[in-house]
Amino acid sequence: MKFISSAFRVKFFHKSMFRWGAVGIFTNAIDYFLFISLYGPIESVFLTNLISASIATTINYIFHHRWTFRSDQNHASSGAKYLVNLIFWWLVSTLIIKSLLVLNIDPKIAKLMPFVFIVPINYFVLNYIVFKQKPKNPLF
Repeated sequence: MKFISSAFRVKFFHKSMFRWGAVGIFTNAIDYFLFISLYGPIESVFLTNLISASIATTINYIFHHRWTFRSDQNHASSGAKYLVNLIFWWLVSTLIIKSLLVLNIDPKIAKLMPFVFIVPINYFVLNYIVFKQKPKNPLF
């Protein structure tokens, strides 16, 4: 059993996960504070979440591509996959936030709730699909 847990840990948990966490905390803070700042004056979950998520996600993509996953993929390939991932999670996030606001949940709390669903899954999506590394041949 110890071998299985060790193999699982080596395969799925490595330094990129810590870099991913640092970038995620930084960009989610940007997203959160922009959303909270803009929601009052704009009063549109759709537009406010679009603006805050777009700015935070641009920063997030750059850091993940260059630092977290040290991707060797060109931006056309990883960028397209990242955009599909972004649109999917933005729609999920917006739907959750809007639903919570309809239930009279404070926007400051509602904005945090999607992270509960998104964060646990997103590392694996980014690491194994979006910024997937080409296997390196040790002989060449």
